Amino acid sequence: MAKLKISVHPLFFAFGIYFALTGKVFSFAVYTLAAVIHELGHSYVAERLGYRLKSIMLMPFGAVVSGEQELFSYSDEIKIALAGPMVNLLTALSFVALWWLAPEIYAYTDVAVFASVTLATINLLPCYPLDGGRLLLAFLSRRINRKTAVKIVKISGYALFAALLCLFIISVFNTINFSLLFFSLFVLFGNIGAGDKYAYVRIFAGVDMKAVAKGREIKKIAVLTTTEIKRLYKFAGVNDVVELSVFSKAGKIKLTLTADKVSKLLSEGKPYLSVEEEARRLDLIL
Repeated sequence: MAKLKISVHPLFFAFGIYFALTGKVFSFAVYTLAAVIHELGHSYVAERLGYRLKSIMLMPFGAVVSGEQELFSYSDEIKIALAGPMVNLLTALSFVALWWLAPEIYAYTDVAVFASVTLATINLLPCYPLDGGRLLLAFLSRRINRKTAVKIVKISGYALFAALLCLFIISVFNTINFSLLFFSLFVLFGNIGAGDKYAYVRIFAGVDMKAVAKGREIKKIAVLTTTEIKRLYKFAGVNDVVELSVFSKAGKIKLTLTADKVSKLLSEGKPYLSVEEEARRLDLIL
């Protein structure tokens, strides 16, 4: 399975140069750290639901995540999208709580709180590549055609881009606000590439034979016949070699799956169907 790739968008470098020229290098470093924490929130929830981020691209005001296949459900899409902003808000609240215990740390953490709240708020705006765009797309997709939903999200994004650009132009006649320009370009580039492929990768893609060559213990898991396959992702890591004992509700072992069969079940099985149902469909039961 491919490892998580981290890349940096040219706009991110431009944003960094702007902060350096304005003497705000520390603030830029804090915003970058807040963006990474934001994406780790996405990654954690994604893995708990049976997905893995394929790549992260750092951009001004946040980061963009991508993958190769569609999410299993719109409900999962919503949970993963909300995870990033929620982590930022929890980080901010944690620092604020610490101010009550140690007021002297305020001078060192106020930037972190502001950065976390700002990223959480910005990322909830309804456009790609922000989390708000994913949320809007997921909610719309529940009621209308997915392609139509994507078009609506794009229209929302272009409208936001136009509004931000207008605000930047207005700022030129007073105090120039380059952050508005960077943000508008960030929204524009994200919106141009927006489509139905913003997704996550299945967390399990077969046994890693290189890991097996070095020696691996077999991990044994017991589940009910009615257990959904996606529940197994919580117990079967990428490098695990797993054998599965499937019990009936009466407490008797109904079937046993060897490591190669479990690998096929986790790689090809439909996540929201039961273990027994998918084992039969994939001809894993003799």
